[in-house]
Amino acid sequence: MRSEMLHARYGRSGLGELLLPPERFAPLPKADEREAWEGVDPDTGARWIELAERYAGFAWPAIRMDDYMAYWRTGDLARHQNSIFERRGALGILAIAECIEGRGRFLDQIVNGIFATCEETSWVSPGHRSHWNVDPEERIPSDAEHGVELFTAEASRLLAWVRYLLGSRLDAISKRIGERIAREVRNRLLVPYMKRDDYWWMGFREGVRVNNWNPWCNGAVLTGFLLVEDERIARAAGVAKAMRSLDAFLAAYPPDGCCDEGPSYWSAAGGGLHECLELLHLASDGRIDAFGERIVRDIGAYLYKAHVHGDYFVSFADCDARSNPGGEGVYRYGRSVGDGKLAAFGASLPKSGMPRPDIWFNLYGHARSLLGERERSAEGGKARPPYVRDVWFEHTQVMAAREAEGSEKGLYVAAKGGSNEESHNHNDVGGFLAFADGYPLLVDLGTEEYTAKTFGPSRYELWYLQSQYHNLPTVNGALQSNGGAYRAKDVRYGSNDERAELAMDISAAYPPEAGLESWKRTVRLTRRNGSAIEVTDEFASRGGVPLEIFHSLMTPCEPREEEPGIIALPYAEGREARVAFDAEHLEARLEKIDFMESRLKRNWGDRMFRIVLKEKTSVDRGSRTIFVRLAP
Repeated sequence: MRSEMLHARYGRSGLGELLLPPERFAPLPKADEREAWEGVDPDTGARWIELAERYAGFAWPAIRMDDYMAYWRTGDLARHQNSIFERRGALGILAIAECIEGRGRFLDQIVNGIFATCEETSWVSPGHRSHWNVDPEERIPSDAEHGVELFTAEASRLLAWVRYLLGSRLDAISKRIGERIAREVRNRLLVPYMKRDDYWWMGFREGVRVNNWNPWCNGAVLTGFLLVEDERIARAAGVAKAMRSLDAFLAAYPPDGCCDEGPSYWSAAGGGLHECLELLHLASDGRIDAFGERIVRDIGAYLYKAHVHGDYFVSFADCDARSNPGGEGVYRYGRSVGDGKLAAFGASLPKSGMPRPDIWFNLYGHARSLLGERERSAEGGKARPPYVRDVWFEHTQVMAAREAEGSEKGLYVAAKGGSNEESHNHNDVGGFLAFADGYPLLVDLGTEEYTAKTFGPSRYELWYLQSQYHNLPTVNGALQSNGGAYRAKDVRYGSNDERAELAMDISAAYPPEAGLESWKRTVRLTRRNGSAIEVTDEFASRGGVPLEIFHSLMTPCEPREEEPGIIALPYAEGREARVAFDAEHLEARLEKIDFMESRLKRNWGDRMFRIVLKEKTSVDRGSRTIFVRLAP
């Protein structure tokens, strides 16, 4: 059973014998192992060293208490987070550069970064203090208030890997450096982890479903116990508890392997799981091995099944439409589970760029990528994405289809059923996406930067979470509601050489004031004899009461109404698609959305458009079909 995959098999008696002792655990070559680090691609290594040189006089920005309190005062998370990301990124970049160059010139700044991190009052994000019992009225962190959440996990993981990679060089300066790292990681991460079972993300609380936090935090915990904890019994106990928690993650994961948080969260969810399993495999000299499990393989396969083209993926809810899952990590995952398509997909991805200053710095991931890049590059010259023709995640109710296997050319459609109680949920039951030649036509916007409101009681006041800003109908002014009861019914999927389609009744996703008896939506891709995407809505009101209806279509393409019933979508130079609709019953209004902010801008640019197709008169029932075709 998935719930017993790790702990029952490996985590009980005898785990201490399975684990290599700390002195024999060598998951990465250390900085002193010069042959490995001097084998890093010279151009890539030079870019890392150049980047590190920019931090030669880095002042390690203060962690200001007014930035910390801004979360409660204005809902702003960015002010505090940006300082943290900048500090962690600087330390990680300097450590990588020192490993590559090996001359010692970055060591003093690395020591500065280590102590700047260790002397922070708290590693806990203000937005995460509510995840366990603390004084809800207190706005200032305590130096004794430690809890295991993402920021604590990342600080601990980074320091543990710095100590591992550069330990002998830091010891040559002073043994107090490594001792300080070990003390802080134990006190802030390992001790609170072992003391408590009630962190929601652990998966030990009845009725609480875990998400990417589970492998994310457990990955840091495993790193801490395997690299920092020397006492054999404590080390084995920590690893065993992490196994039990990872089992809870696997037990809660959709059986079809679909990451319902979306591809941009897969790196933390599926990718984080692989990192945990990889560490356990390495720490036991291969004796702890879950890579042959079907669910582990399916979690990896999801990524290429959700791939559209380039950096575009099937993205619903808070997920970014454009993702870089990290080619070397994806390639390793494919090799670990023996999935040639996943390995080929990882090999086909572009080289990892330089780290961004506004996100997490995964030192283990960057080091693995650098040291494994040549092997992946050798495969990459002949690798192509699989471009799977037909995809159906039965449990999650997500489908995708393209015109032909192995090619991004032509039309591509994806659609979802499910419920409005999914991870990072938007109210989007019945939503669909459309692409042409790998370019987006009709899309799910995703989300803006997280604030206090994003995860608070007013979440669904945010415009980009509402059904009226998804490719969905609005009925009698009523939008879809959030919650597990608001879901698709009578869901059916089918595919063959001629077509692929998903049919469902989405009326239950709307509240009673919508007045719906039924709303059957069918999303279909027809192949051959003039391919097209067809979205058919058959609806009926409750009691025959007339309904006011409009349909929203979100597009990054600047739409142009060529004639009644035909809207052109130019998606690339010299290439257009056409949206055709029933002009007898529907009239079009084209809206420009120019209040895009940072995260939406990264995905779509400065603007987005909404096509509103409004019923000309109130109707109690009807059938409408929207066609999307490529222009001749």
